[in-house]
Amino acid sequence: MKRISIFILSLCIVFSAVSCKKTGKSSIGGNASAQKTELSVSDADYHLKELKTPYESGDVLAVAPLADGRYIAAFRSAENIVPEFFTVGEDFDEYTVCNTGMEFRDNAEICVRFAHDSDGTVYAAVTEITHGDYSPYNYLDLEQNPEDFDRAAYDECAEYFHTIYELDAEGKAVSAAEIIGLDKAEIQDFTICGDSFCIWCGRMYSVEKSGGNAEEYSRSHYEVWGSLGVTSGDELICQGNIGSESCLLVGDRVLSLNESGEPVSHIFAGGSSYDAVFASKTGIYGLNGNTLTQIALNIKLGISENSVEDVFPAQEGYILRVFDQVNLCCRLYRLTDVPEENAPAEPVVLKLGVLYQTEDFASHTAAFNRSGKNITIEPVYYSEYDVYDKEKKEQVSTGLGQLQMDILAGNGPDLAVFMNTPLELENKGAFADMYGLMDSELSSDMILPNVLEACGYDGKLYSLPISFSVRSMAVKKKFSDVHDQTFEELIELSDRAVEGMILQNNVSRSDVFGDLLWNSDYVLSFVDGHYAVDEEHMKELLEYCIRYPSEHSEEMYDLGKDEVLMTQFAAGKFSDFKNCYDMFGEPVSFIGYPSESGIGNVIQTNCNIAVMENCADKKAAWEFVKSIYVGNNSNIVYGVNMDLPIIKKDFDALVDSAESSGSFTEPELEQAVETIISARRLCTRLSVDLSVIFHEESQAYFAGECTAEEAAAYIKNRTDIYISENE
Repeated sequence: MKRISIFILSLCIVFSAVSCKKTGKSSIGGNASAQKTELSVSDADYHLKELKTPYESGDVLAVAPLADGRYIAAFRSAENIVPEFFTVGEDFDEYTVCNTGMEFRDNAEICVRFAHDSDGTVYAAVTEITHGDYSPYNYLDLEQNPEDFDRAAYDECAEYFHTIYELDAEGKAVSAAEIIGLDKAEIQDFTICGDSFCIWCGRMYSVEKSGGNAEEYSRSHYEVWGSLGVTSGDELICQGNIGSESCLLVGDRVLSLNESGEPVSHIFAGGSSYDAVFASKTGIYGLNGNTLTQIALNIKLGISENSVEDVFPAQEGYILRVFDQVNLCCRLYRLTDVPEENAPAEPVVLKLGVLYQTEDFASHTAAFNRSGKNITIEPVYYSEYDVYDKEKKEQVSTGLGQLQMDILAGNGPDLAVFMNTPLELENKGAFADMYGLMDSELSSDMILPNVLEACGYDGKLYSLPISFSVRSMAVKKKFSDVHDQTFEELIELSDRAVEGMILQNNVSRSDVFGDLLWNSDYVLSFVDGHYAVDEEHMKELLEYCIRYPSEHSEEMYDLGKDEVLMTQFAAGKFSDFKNCYDMFGEPVSFIGYPSESGIGNVIQTNCNIAVMENCADKKAAWEFVKSIYVGNNSNIVYGVNMDLPIIKKDFDALVDSAESSGSFTEPELEQAVETIISARRLCTRLSVDLSVIFHEESQAYFAGECTAEEAAAYIKNRTDIYISENE
């Protein structure tokens, strides 16, 4: 029940782990360091097949193999809060009600986990939670109104009772051990270690099989989190941390988890194939010695990250218990490399270059892979190339740099997601023109014109943002009512600041320099595929920024009381405008950033997706791009990212919602809409190397080591050299 216990799982305590040998407890490891693990990838092509359950809709609480290829499973239906137990064969076809003999307290919320002893005996850990006069809350009852549910009061009166039952081959309880002294939390995971139970319940505990008082483990070098189990060799295995590094504690060994990520499921003995198998946030892994094998990735299987709650070997592949984030319940699947009858033709596989993929985007990609289009999007994570040398205090390499090199060398992915699409790649023809890929489901007429204008390049459209925000500068109308201000107008406005009034709240001269350089086109222009620096304008910008303090001020001044002249402004939703209006307390002007082009308000994109010119199948790639903005599979648009949607009808719906909220006067809402649709220019997209040049030389001027004229000349010279060397 990960969805109920996320906060509880975040609690941890360090402890001395135990060996699963019959000799009892012993401390794991003496050195606080992890051995490196090697990563291999399974040659098998795995896919998911959903398994039948007794209910059309219901929650799979736990499942475990019994004997002779049969399984025991605990389910909760929408009609009955008390778990029901069933046995079922290997095919998961015909379920038989199982009378386990367990007795539960009246009106208790029941949590169930299964684990195995080394001889195959199944144990069930049951947590009963009573809530005084409250009835148990049924998470599956969609007719309940969550707003009527006082969660705080419900939790405050909760009492927890823990029992571990031994089950026979038919699933009937033959003994019960009451566990005393655990945290006020459910048993989230447990395993059997010799003559004791090893329990994770917010902390790590040990208790004899006969029950009684649980003992917390003593401290050691390692922080241990919630995933436990035993290996095929009967060794205790659990997930831990050494500082910030995730590791597996396997008997006396400590193995790095850098290759797979930390387990999020119970760790199960791997049968004849692996020492152990587990699910991480992103996929299914098997452990053999010091080798981790990537069995399958969630996103390719079409399931969300962090959603696999259980995985264990079966006669055919693996059985998975997977949390469905839409219906808030778990479902059962078989993970198999055996092709299904009448299976569709081999899917089109497209590689997607990803720098820093959000969980929403990963979930969307997984949903697309299971949408029946017979297209598989396979992510290639470039964040592994972000290498920083701490001793030398310098960046050795970046994921963006590696992605760009791969694309230019012709061995890059089919699609890529950028924070900001690199202009140098657009200029070199690396991307396909999306105007040539559009169809009736997603055409240019459906997209906000200002977004198309901002993202266009040389009459072509090489990328689209998933969503966007608008950046501007805000000031009271009584001080300025200009639109798309020039740099000279910014100077004049700053000169009009009354005595005692600061220009902006809590910003330094370096902050203002970066903000104006990033969002204004006064200093930088893009000529012949490269950024060009106007040396005289750079000098003027530096001289303007010196007006600001050298360091941030901890004191915050009141915009409404005319203690502050202006502020930087960013809007990813209409409530950002409302907050700005409230802060100033009187009519506001959004004057934009100093602009040579007459476009002062700028667009900041939230991830840009691009299709490569040498993509293996552009039509299939466009199907994925379209899915982000239209259809039922998308869950990352319509402002869900806390940013504005690029689709006209969705933007219009947000305007209607803002109007009906009653938060705006008509002129305020009209001004907000006009500010958004007037933003037709992207903020500057500088490479890391150019950003370093601007930072280093500006700092020399701000520190008094050179004049503004000299700093501008140094910046111009270094920029020209960099551009010539990288053409």
